[in-house]
Amino acid sequence: ESMGGNICRCGTYVRIREAIKDAAGHLK
Repeated sequence: ESMGGNICRCGTYVRIREAIKDAAGHLK
């Protein structure tokens, strides 16, 4: 819960998701 609030607030969550998505694409 605390993690979601902090990450969403600074907008880092979106960048992390994009990075993970990009990494997953390279792995596959």
